[in-house]
Amino acid sequence: MTDHTSKSSARKSRHDTSTLTHRSRHPAELGWPLVLAVVLILVGTVLGHAGAGHMARQQIQADLDATSLRLAARFDDIVSEARRIFGELDDLQSTRCSEDELLAMRTQVFNARFLRDIGRIEQSRLHCSTALGELERPYRGSPPDIRIAGDLGLKTDREVLAGEGTRTMVIEGRRFNALVDPEVVMDLTAAMDAATLYLSSKPASDSTWHSFHEDVALTQDGLSSVRCSDSTGLCIMLHVGKDPLGQWQPQTRLVMAGFGGAAGFALFLLVFMGLRREDTPEQRLRQALDNDWISTVYQPIIRLPDHRLVGFEALARWRDNDDEQLPAEEFIALAERTGLIGQVSAKMIRTIGEELSPWLKRNPECVIAINIAPSELDDDALLDKLDRELIERGVRPEQVFIEITERTMVENESAHERIEQLSRRGFKVYADDFGIGYCGLAYLNDMDVDGIKISHLFTAAVATESPKAALVPRITELARELGLDVVIEGVETKAQAQSLSTLEPILVQGWLYSYGIDIDELIERYDTNLDLPQPESTTTS
Repeated sequence: MTDHTSKSSARKSRHDTSTLTHRSRHPAELGWPLVLAVVLILVGTVLGHAGAGHMARQQIQADLDATSLRLAARFDDIVSEARRIFGELDDLQSTRCSEDELLAMRTQVFNARFLRDIGRIEQSRLHCSTALGELERPYRGSPPDIRIAGDLGLKTDREVLAGEGTRTMVIEGRRFNALVDPEVVMDLTAAMDAATLYLSSKPASDSTWHSFHEDVALTQDGLSSVRCSDSTGLCIMLHVGKDPLGQWQPQTRLVMAGFGGAAGFALFLLVFMGLRREDTPEQRLRQALDNDWISTVYQPIIRLPDHRLVGFEALARWRDNDDEQLPAEEFIALAERTGLIGQVSAKMIRTIGEELSPWLKRNPECVIAINIAPSELDDDALLDKLDRELIERGVRPEQVFIEITERTMVENESAHERIEQLSRRGFKVYADDFGIGYCGLAYLNDMDVDGIKISHLFTAAVATESPKAALVPRITELARELGLDVVIEGVETKAQAQSLSTLEPILVQGWLYSYGIDIDELIERYDTNLDLPQPESTTTS
């Protein structure tokens, strides 16, 4: 049971990200085991000094080799997709930037797996693109850094016109170019934060490497792994700079020896304390579940332009025994890592059934949106929970919106089957955080998805001068053409609400209308009136 609206709330949070970390306790009297502690610390110190560096470098090299192999395969797929799309667009022989050509380009980009924008070029000048439409004045770009097979050029580390501060790679053909979604490459290097990705054409030399989307000069020191493709002629290098574990100076060796000593002391504590109960984040979460410290709040979903309430999104909140509210994004992630997400989910669904089902029965036109975590899609008991706690209490299936992240729909092998099961039962399925993953609208339409929830990252640009301000209306229009409903989250200002009202009717939610409220406040506000007054100002606290 994820809590995606908490991403926005986290920006207001005053809590340190270490809220769930271990709370130390004073150790017991050591007595005679002190000798054992000293011995283990000394052994750990020696082993840490002698072996940690060598083992770490071996592991880093193995990780570099494995990751570079995956990256090479991903770049082959990216280049192949771009070559195919450019070929199909070339075959159309349409007038430059005509409505027909733009429609064809947009169709291609929304069905693409790796590309996020396609532009029409002539003599290195960009005349139009799927994101920007036709430009008043053509934009002249720089020549490609790299030339590869098939008369394609690559421009690395380029700033995106339609996305302020976003840098990525551009693939350029004879008449078209395309922006590569950086996330479809960099997600493969997520476990190697210190590594930098470089590209070159075969044969590669030290003077021809270009950084993928970071302006980092290539150094001669450190560790690296190079892969070259015979089909595209593209070479990739994943490089970790000089001394990936830090400067291998005496003081660093002392630090590593200290870690070894700490490991020895940790082993001593494990032996000495035995089954002593530790105050770990997992145990705190178990305690919260046992003591009902995890509650449910509800954020209103509003229809514009008439400002009528159409339902709520259920959000998890945790207040511990000190009445301290813990960040939802932390404990939900903890629940997934520790396998407790099923218990959190069961409690959330049960609470919704107990608290909100009478209100939903009195207001059959209203809905409740429930977030589902990736691991819950593999839980065969999910449908039983929904039936037992909601449907048997009189809530109609079509009143229940199941929100699943766009990325989960792509990566979870059981997602397609589970979505079909939910749809057959009459539940509505929405793709949450749409736009920050990498599947297209057409892909979602094939999965029996009923609608999308556009990420607050896109909403932030609405009613501004940013080129991205047009993305929300365009995504909404395309979604509706495919028969998909749309909810826009993260509405925080009156100007945004006024701008989005032109998409009428449109569903929105955000701080402008309300934070998450408990069931008592929900009943007090909305038991007899579903019409909200228009907000007078932006919510700021």
